Amino acid sequence: MESSWKDEKYDSFNEYSNNIDIYKDIQSKVTDLYESFPKEIIPENTYNRHYIVTNCLRLKKYLMKFDHEEHCQSQNCCAYINYMLNKTLLSHSKPHEPIFNFYISYINHHSNDMIIKLCGSKINYMAKDKYEKTEKLYDAYELYKLFASKEYGILCSHANLCAKAYNRIITEYSELDDTKFCKALKDFKHVFESNELISTGECRTEIENLLSHPDTCDKLLQKSEQGITSMQQQTQQLDAQVESRGQSDPQRDQTLDVSEENSTSPESIGATLPITLFSSGIGTLLILLSFYKFTPFGHWLRLQKQGLTGISEKLDGVDYEMQQHTSGYEEKDSEYNRYNISYSSL
Repeated sequence: MESSWKDEKYDSFNEYSNNIDIYKDIQSKVTDLYESFPKEIIPENTYNRHYIVTNCLRLKKYLMKFDHEEHCQSQNCCAYINYMLNKTLLSHSKPHEPIFNFYISYINHHSNDMIIKLCGSKINYMAKDKYEKTEKLYDAYELYKLFASKEYGILCSHANLCAKAYNRIITEYSELDDTKFCKALKDFKHVFESNELISTGECRTEIENLLSHPDTCDKLLQKSEQGITSMQQQTQQLDAQVESRGQSDPQRDQTLDVSEENSTSPESIGATLPITLFSSGIGTLLILLSFYKFTPFGHWLRLQKQGLTGISEKLDGVDYEMQQHTSGYEEKDSEYNRYNISYSSL
């Protein structure tokens, strides 16, 4: 099973130096984690089980040294520990993949929430070619680290061994098709040649000159740089478009202000709604009243009106006659006249 290493990169020298220091520091400090190891992950009868469990715990202890995902990513921590786990397989007989599956199961176990977030998807069995290139690069790093640390004094022999290891890589991989490996070699060449002891100091005459990159490497890096430049230009164009839209925002804000002024607020709606409903109710009532005569109720009202009209006409006739007979007595009999007025008003 080949790993999905397309998104992974090789450690730079500085990343390697930091990561190996962390790993060496925790390598023998995992005894406190043994009781927490999920026993169901590795069967009891597995060959070399204790060694595999120890490497699982080293994986956890190493990742616990990184506070958060950004810290881990900035040091390329997942790629380094993945390489180290693959390196442990050299002490086992083949096949190696079933053993490595124990590491995958462990890091993705529910008891390891923190380290799952850091590297859960990045622990994979490495293809042979990928592993060998990484090992050779890191061997050169280690030789230079011993020389630069000056732990045993200035040992130009270590620097020379590093130069030879580098040149062997360039000779062996003369037709490189790995852009990230090319970049790692180029960056390390710059670090090595920038060291004063090597470039101008006492080791200058004792060290083998580093070979130049193969043409294929230069072409890969140029193509990669062109792609990065193109992406940067697109980003700048997008930023310019966003900025120009931001400058036009005052007009948009003015339009929004006008729209808000013309729009009806909830308060005004609340104030006018009762009036509107009252007016609508009055209008509806008037319309219904105008059509009442076409209903049975309207017919009944007409009959009642006609009856009242007949009574009123009869009363008016009687009143007229009484007025004729009593006109001569109005001045003499005012009490009767009041009665007559009261009666005619009915």
